[in-house]
Amino acid sequence: MTQCYKGGHDFPIEDEYGAYCEEHGVELIRKRPHDELRPPHPLMPRPAADEDEDGQASRAT
Repeated sequence: MTQCYKGGHDFPIEDEYGAYCEEHGVELIRKRPHDELRPPHPLMPRPAADEDEDGQASRAT
């Protein structure tokens, strides 16, 4: 187990994604492998919508 850096004890909550110490409010987030797909960041610009031949954006109906 990983140790809480504020308390010097094992994290009470730990899994493959990270660990959390409720007593000290310390959260550890593990890095994921690069080959794992991630959703786009919400503040990053989205790709442009597909456009029709006349330059109008296509809309789902």
